Amino acid sequence: MVRYNDALDKDESSRSETQEENLFNRFPPEEEHFLTTPSVVIDSSGRIIVWYLPGALTTMIMKDIHGATHSMSGLLKHSITTSKITQWRTNRSNFHTSPDGMVTPGCINISPVWFQQGREVYGFSPEVSAALKGDAGRNITTSLQRSGIIISAALRVMHPDLYWAGMETQVGLGKWASRYELDEMHYHLQCWTSVFNVVSIICNRRSPPHRDPKCRPAAFDIMTTAGRYHPVVMDFMNLRIKFLYDSGSILDSSCRLVRHYMNVEEGNRIVTVWYMQDSIHNFVGTPSTEYAKYDHVNM
Repeated sequence: MVRYNDALDKDESSRSETQEENLFNRFPPEEEHFLTTPSVVIDSSGRIIVWYLPGALTTMIMKDIHGATHSMSGLLKHSITTSKITQWRTNRSNFHTSPDGMVTPGCINISPVWFQQGREVYGFSPEVSAALKGDAGRNITTSLQRSGIIISAALRVMHPDLYWAGMETQVGLGKWASRYELDEMHYHLQCWTSVFNVVSIICNRRSPPHRDPKCRPAAFDIMTTAGRYHPVVMDFMNLRIKFLYDSGSILDSSCRLVRHYMNVEEGNRIVTVWYMQDSIHNFVGTPSTEYAKYDHVNM
């Protein structure tokens, strides 16, 4: 994993097929796998690349996710754009309509404290994400509390050092917001139950092959899926591993290292992606963590 990360460009997005072919030939996986049962994928040194937990979310948690998403319908609707196809995350061409109107297609980012894109440099201060501003934002934070607790508990097992780094960062942000009397931010931090500082809510969107270049290689993003849709496969292309990605599944990986792809064009599907904005950890001085190793996991 370390050598693979060193071979990636700093802002590697995985949209160049030529570059990906070169990487695949340089770091060829041994064989192809299709996983349908709980699994942990490790590299040759025991570093954890992926956790896969099908059926991990209970019916109650998935109902919470549906309820929370329903309260965000207006934000989701207005998130879709007709911008350049390179900005695929919100481009209209990658979304499909709900067959029964129960899910609003769209993609939004929610955070009690984050840097807007392009403002992760000295001179700018973090702020509450647009989705949480105003009275409606308080309801959104409350609606995500149970999911935030579940995801944090999962990370406590999957990557203990990253869990404590997230805790340290949230405490540091709370002190900073209190010191500068940033009341709205302080409120959301008090009510935010996740050690991750950002969650993306993604509804009825297909994802072309990509990486997430701002994810630290040693950090994990946690993805969940809920809804009613035909069986879907999540393809981790550079690993030659495919996962059955049914409703209720959890996938945990470094989305910088893993080139992933999923195509859904019908049904209702809600994906949540919980991640940590590394610039926020830097802002409060939280040290970077190392890779999680299988022999260090608290089972």
